[in-house]
Amino acid sequence: MSKIIKYFLILSFLFGFGIILANSVVNLYLGNYFKGKETFLAVFKREASAKKVINPLDLFAENIDINKINLPLDADVNGLWSPSFDWPVVAVHSILLPDETVMTFGSYGIKEKEEEKHISENKKLKLTDGFELERDKGSKQWMHHDVLSGVDFVIWDPKKGINENSQKIFHRPVVLDAFCAVVRVFDNEKVFILGGNKEPKKNSPDTQNATTFYNIKTQKFTRGSNLNYDRWYGSIVRNSENEFIMVGGAKIIPHQVLQDDQISSIPEILTTNEDGSLSWKILEDGKSIELLGTNENEEWSYPKFFLSSDGNPFGISYNKLWVMDKKNNYKISKVGEIPLVTGGISEKIIHKNPNDEKDYKELSLKTISAPVGDRGSAVMIGKDKILFIGGQQTGTEYAASNGAIIIDISDSFNPKITKKQSMHFPRAFADATILPNGDVFVNGGSASNHASFEDFDFSIFTPEIYKTNDDVWKKLSKSEFRRNYHSSSLLLPDGRIFVGGGDVWNAQLYYPPYLFSKDSKGKTILAKRPEIKEINRLINDRNNQRIKVDDNSVIEKISLISTGSTTHAQASELKYLNLDFTKINADEIQITIPENKNIIADGTYLIFAITSFGVPSEGKVVYIK
Repeated sequence: MSKIIKYFLILSFLFGFGIILANSVVNLYLGNYFKGKETFLAVFKREASAKKVINPLDLFAENIDINKINLPLDADVNGLWSPSFDWPVVAVHSILLPDETVMTFGSYGIKEKEEEKHISENKKLKLTDGFELERDKGSKQWMHHDVLSGVDFVIWDPKKGINENSQKIFHRPVVLDAFCAVVRVFDNEKVFILGGNKEPKKNSPDTQNATTFYNIKTQKFTRGSNLNYDRWYGSIVRNSENEFIMVGGAKIIPHQVLQDDQISSIPEILTTNEDGSLSWKILEDGKSIELLGTNENEEWSYPKFFLSSDGNPFGISYNKLWVMDKKNNYKISKVGEIPLVTGGISEKIIHKNPNDEKDYKELSLKTISAPVGDRGSAVMIGKDKILFIGGQQTGTEYAASNGAIIIDISDSFNPKITKKQSMHFPRAFADATILPNGDVFVNGGSASNHASFEDFDFSIFTPEIYKTNDDVWKKLSKSEFRRNYHSSSLLLPDGRIFVGGGDVWNAQLYYPPYLFSKDSKGKTILAKRPEIKEINRLINDRNNQRIKVDDNSVIEKISLISTGSTTHAQASELKYLNLDFTKINADEIQITIPENKNIIADGTYLIFAITSFGVPSEGKVVYIK
């Protein structure tokens, strides 16, 4: 009997040790999947159920990896959306930095969340200001802008995936509310944030005239010289002398109606002093109440702003076209208008049967707007060619616009407007992103004619691509979340598009059709991509640059795109250009970048090599001087 007891104790010890060892292994590889008294069978059932999400991507991977999955048959035509994944802030603002990381900001960051929930499920969150909400439920959980404040920042490295190890989060690194600011690359080490918001908390500092630098190498935020005027919703252009000109914007007082005397109608320019310091100089001749200072059509709000090849900053405020004459102290003048549509009906038509009170109907007739206003999006798709899409005319009788026009500013005092093919959907507050092949990806927006803070009605979930060479719009795979007023969209160097914001603490990745192809059996596979093997990351000589590729026989195009910075449907001075090039030998190509800095100003750009099938290489970020 003693031997039996002895063997029993030994077996019990070994069994217990085995359980502990197995549990350690499970915890090591499965993390926190097992909670409390949950059994393996319960976990298996829960995870099997979660995997029923209709999306071919691996929801459980630390990175969203599409190499080992069965791709949808139409991915090479309609592209592919990733599942949504947690994002530490609402990505109202996003910018690609010179080291190929991404900065996003726009809300209070996540302080606590339900870790045990699966990525496909909504989660309860607690923000850094103590506010509690659900991740994907949207803006109906709070009043107006109460949780939107640019005090917390995220630096994300896409090469490390999408988990928390890929993100560095800064909680209040500097006294600043960068919500509704504009952010741009300053040089190959720094980005700067201009203007912003007054944090919607009692006794918060007002930083609407602030400028702030973030140093990529030191990962430090520092304050710069203040602007002369408050610039909530301002715009910026970089000229050929590396000066930055800022226009538009206003002084916002939280929860109060904007008054005319709060609008900033005088531009200013950032200049370098003899001692190397920076300061803002007022451009008195650039003052214009009509073009930058009226509240009726919100001409002051995020004016579209580009540098023309003749050196003059060119702007669009509502439907007004204007230019600042560089040779005349940047004196501003109106040079044209985008034609408005007329004949809208604001009154409802009522059907009412006096004999039957239930027989009652209302009919609202809206007119599709012209492409105008701060709710539209504008990008430069070639030298002096501005594509303006969407937007909305003032007035309850007008719905959002599906219109598209090209504004040619090669003669900035005599711009030419050409009507292009209309989009499939009306879009106010959509995001426009230039792709490596020169086409334009347009996502989100609303068909509503409501005020901006009510843009969650009638959202557009189907993105489109504008085929620039063919003047054709192509509908793509439908998204799962509205991405409207408070959203952003950004081209990554690997060719994917980061899409975030829209008043939710999540993000998605869109894989454009050029990333896929078909094999000999008709199965969708990843496209074979060319590779840029060598390129100078700092370009001083624009005429004599050589890049090495794996095989130049398939290269048909070399493209250059300014690194993106997007917020509130505004892609800040986003430009695209096809570069002249010569094939030197089997793997070497000489490229030519325009010496005219009015065409390509100093700054960071993505360079892509494109095959004859339209497949891009991974882009390389370069700094051009």
